[in-house]
Amino acid sequence: MNSISPNAAKTGGLFGQLTSRLSESGVASTLDRVGVKYVIYALIGAVIVASVLLLADYFYPFLPFSIVTGPSPAARAGKRFWTTIPADAENLIVSADAAPTKQPDVWTVSFQMIIADSRTPAIGRFRHVLHRGANPCDLAASAGAGAGATGHAGIQPSDLPPTTDPGYRTDGLPPVMNPGFMLDRYKNDLHVYIHTRGTEDGNQVLWLESATIEDLPLNQPLTVGAVCNGRTLEVYLNCRLYSTTLLRGRPYLPPTEGQWFGRYCAYPFAGLVKNLQLWGDALNSSDVIAMCGGSPSFSSDLMPSVCSTAGCQQSQSPPLNRSSA
Repeated sequence: MNSISPNAAKTGGLFGQLTSRLSESGVASTLDRVGVKYVIYALIGAVIVASVLLLADYFYPFLPFSIVTGPSPAARAGKRFWTTIPADAENLIVSADAAPTKQPDVWTVSFQMIIADSRTPAIGRFRHVLHRGANPCDLAASAGAGAGATGHAGIQPSDLPPTTDPGYRTDGLPPVMNPGFMLDRYKNDLHVYIHTRGTEDGNQVLWLESATIEDLPLNQPLTVGAVCNGRTLEVYLNCRLYSTTLLRGRPYLPPTEGQWFGRYCAYPFAGLVKNLQLWGDALNSSDVIAMCGGSPSFSSDLMPSVCSTAGCQQSQSPPLNRSSA
């Protein structure tokens, strides 16, 4: 026969008496019914409110952060262009009206590229990757139609109209860039140019300032980004901060020259540029990294002849971290 200790019996007796009294008063059953019901109502309401907020935030970002994507509303409000283009697409254009980058000194840009070949017929001139600013040559005048992903290819220097800027004919640099991403004349250094305005000897002058990403590899996917916030220029490579530069002057851009150009006109670099992302705000580093998300492997977009002769590597070289002021 099992025995029960006096303490256990005493505890059980007290618990039994309390339960009995609550049951007699109906409090226990009422709490059970009301409590469970309101907990269920609260959970259903929370799910509905969260769903409505997330749905609204998806179309009109306003939350301080997204539970799903993470970045801020400013980061998620950017626009993407050139996501599906032919591998040899040249003379890409984003109009000033379509681009969210309205200010000369506050913007963020990110794009992806592959350098297929270091050689170029236009040796001694900068090779065009991407820029916002002046149109270095009027393709409509030289070829009779508007430029675009399926438009003009293989524009030769002899095709340039007489109105083309003389400096562009000489060195391949557009007359105004903010920013301009140009491969070096002889090396695979990527120069990030910005025209700035300041005062020198009492006169208003324009300076061409720059930062440089050195020795980019061939046939590897690269993600390049830049953030301008006043006189501070940050450059990113493969989702990591590469350099920070304090500009001498204030970034300059005429109001009529807000369009973006990719692999444009007579001196494009040999390779691919795509997935252009533009923001009208200066994103912080956390947002840039979150939106970047790593360099995707898109070597399959290259021309088969390039891959067969050079080999298309799917991996990316380790990015370097540098800073200067």
